[in-house]
Amino acid sequence: MDNTSTLYRAAGIPAMQNKLFSTRAEALAAPSASLELCQDDTGLVFNRCFDPAVIAYNYSYQNDQGHSLQFQHHLDEVCGICCRYLTAKDSLIVDVGCGKGGFVELLREKGLNAIGYDKAYQGSRPYIRKSFFSIDSHERGDIITLRHVLEHIPSPWQFLDSIAAANGYQGLLYVEVPDLEWILEHRAYFDLFHEHVNYFRAVDFLRRFGDGVIFQSKSFGGQYLSVIINLESFRGLSQSLLLRESNSGLQVAFDKLCEHEAMSYAALAESHEIVLWGAAAKGVVFAAKLPEAIKHKLIYAIDINPSKQGHFMPLSGVEVLGPTTGVARLNPFSLVVIMNPNYEEEIRESLPHGQPCLVLH
Repeated sequence: MDNTSTLYRAAGIPAMQNKLFSTRAEALAAPSASLELCQDDTGLVFNRCFDPAVIAYNYSYQNDQGHSLQFQHHLDEVCGICCRYLTAKDSLIVDVGCGKGGFVELLREKGLNAIGYDKAYQGSRPYIRKSFFSIDSHERGDIITLRHVLEHIPSPWQFLDSIAAANGYQGLLYVEVPDLEWILEHRAYFDLFHEHVNYFRAVDFLRRFGDGVIFQSKSFGGQYLSVIINLESFRGLSQSLLLRESNSGLQVAFDKLCEHEAMSYAALAESHEIVLWGAAAKGVVFAAKLPEAIKHKLIYAIDINPSKQGHFMPLSGVEVLGPTTGVARLNPFSLVVIMNPNYEEEIRESLPHGQPCLVLH
């Protein structure tokens, strides 16, 4: 079976889509990278062109979505899922790869016993460890949470094996990742990033862990896939995984995604002026891939995250403004492209009545 056939290619995209730049010149000179999505023998879709040398997570990396009420509602739902599986009030939740610690803080605000691990953490909370979670860690969780980490990790199954071993093969593991099925169904080509090494479907976890998967759901408007795995099921887990199914269905889905990508940009050709609402990953990729003929029409982007405002998007060099400033600069004929349909209602409430909009469904 051929495991090297390419499903999707893209070149000249940002190496890191959530990196901030303080000047347009720095943004235009940002590192670029390529995508070549393939399917391995286990069925997992991965980026064969992933280059770890251009990835560096530091203070300039900004992917916080917590300023949105919709996203806060999503995090509340995740808290509720964790609570359902806690065996006692003082059960420990360990958030691995906790970033800036926002989810840990939310759990603790709800009275839950939560700590975090992230080597790149820059705060001073004593309950967040500035280290990797490993066999040498002194805490073991009743629930380990791994939110939007696994898609960034080469050799993801081995990484999960190490998490299970570090926790003594006890407790539960909550994993949340972008859902490849949603990306393909909605032709969301702007959700394909160099920074994401892996692209998961529900069947990938079932094929790997079988009955060890005790919970599975879609969340955040279907964009995210959530699974809970019993860590005890990792003991003696066979390394020889079931072979994948034919990739013919996947190839058709990716071909349709490519067609939609071309049509989306063609639909903007008649626009006089374009403003993006959403300067996170989707907006960054959308802007970077704009055809030369319409790049000059994109005049700025709007984002609710204060940490993004006043900065510039990688490769495109598009300036990011706050909602107040950005809306004030709109012309009646400016086309506002809403990058994430989950935020459409919030955004429309901020726009002038009758403002032209394109929602990227």
